Amino acid sequence: MSTPAKKGHDKGHAKRKAKAHHKKPRRLTRRRRLRRPPARRRVSSADLRSMTPEMVDRLFWRAGFGPADEDRSRWLGKPVAEAVTWLLDTPGGVRGGPGTRDGQPLDPTGDDTDLVLSWVDRMVRSTNPFVERLTFFWHRHWANSRDNVSPPQLLLKQNDLFRRYADLSANRGATFRDLAFEVTEDPAMLRFLTGESNVRGAPNENYARELMELFGLGVVDAAGNPHYSENDVKQLAKALSGWQVDDSNPDAPRSFFTPSRWYNGPKSVFGKLGNYKDREAVDLVLTHPSHAGYLVTKLWGEFVATPLDGATKADLIATYTGNGLQLRPLLEKIIGHPRLFDSLGEPDLVKPPVVYAVGAMRALGAGVTDSRPFEYLDSMGQVPYFPPTVAGWEGGLSWLNTNTALARFSFVASLVGKTTIEDVKGETPADAVTRARTAVGSPWLAEGTKAALRDYATRASSSTVNARKERQLVLRTLVLAGPDAQVM
Repeated sequence: MSTPAKKGHDKGHAKRKAKAHHKKPRRLTRRRRLRRPPARRRVSSADLRSMTPEMVDRLFWRAGFGPADEDRSRWLGKPVAEAVTWLLDTPGGVRGGPGTRDGQPLDPTGDDTDLVLSWVDRMVRSTNPFVERLTFFWHRHWANSRDNVSPPQLLLKQNDLFRRYADLSANRGATFRDLAFEVTEDPAMLRFLTGESNVRGAPNENYARELMELFGLGVVDAAGNPHYSENDVKQLAKALSGWQVDDSNPDAPRSFFTPSRWYNGPKSVFGKLGNYKDREAVDLVLTHPSHAGYLVTKLWGEFVATPLDGATKADLIATYTGNGLQLRPLLEKIIGHPRLFDSLGEPDLVKPPVVYAVGAMRALGAGVTDSRPFEYLDSMGQVPYFPPTVAGWEGGLSWLNTNTALARFSFVASLVGKTTIEDVKGETPADAVTRARTAVGSPWLAEGTKAALRDYATRASSSTVNARKERQLVLRTLVLAGPDAQVM
């Protein structure tokens, strides 16, 4: 029934390591002393009643892939709660024709590059980007890699599963409990963590360990006490035994339970004795006192840069547990929380490569037409369906180093280079900067960046048509790929 896992990555995807280059800091005299950055103003609950342009941008970057002009015009002056409701209650969908690769339709089951491009294409064309953004979060939370999962149809089936728990308009009462049940029995997960070889008499502990360590609890609590013991891992593995994968029809893979392969006997997990099966095992993890805090903290960190304080954490835990582990009430509170809008004048969350690349493509109206998104995402360090470990990607400041920053800049330069740039004779430097910024979606820019762009526009040649077009091309690239564009 089953076929062995095999390497399927046609590009190899070697992990890149970049050496950090440190320069001895120059001593600043009083005249050269850096200015103190502006204080980080916190948004109050009253501010949430009427969104500013900066608040609209923040919400649609954190809960999507950046704002479109229509988002700004629609939500300016409206309450945050209304926009959050729209994100949670609007079905997922796509606009425009499907992406292609060098003129040919994408074939996600026949080529790994197309597998990745197909999902990028869906993100770029999504009408409610929150659905794809949350789908991508689940992919990173329950990280499975194509390197260890074959055929690729298993991952496409899993991707659809994650999307069902991200499109909360169609699945309003979705719970993390039901998601965990389905993932535990999902063919891709059974193959990736070798759950299909977990049989009576020879338990395979991989999924049992990760269910607790990565998917449900974390390793230790705030005091450093372990959440589980090695015996809990062994006993939980017995409860999870008996599942197999049937991929004889690759386009309709399924998992199935074989009672004779299940360990039929008492198991003791977290000190509780019972003859557990897989869903009862999942429930043991999800009713552990540390589960709710673990998931709440992880979801908070996905959308909010400000550390989660004790009172807010307690409130979110009460919302999550008080609603039967439903996702919508929890997400509604997180993406509508005042802390999401902290530091609007100084964005403080690094855009992951996928968010950055998809956001740039949406801002420029660029679709998937070749393999460049795949290749540049590889160079940036994040390729969907190819997480480096079962823990997903590290994230944060790790996204930015010399190599990945160059890849981001080069990707945007390649996109801008394919756009049509009109010549405006007699355009002033200030007007050139304004036009460039408008052409790439009017993203946030620090005052110092605006001054630097005006300085460049003043110094750049504008005496000929080609020179003015070149100036405009460089300005657009700098706006969309400079330091300010890396944060949200």
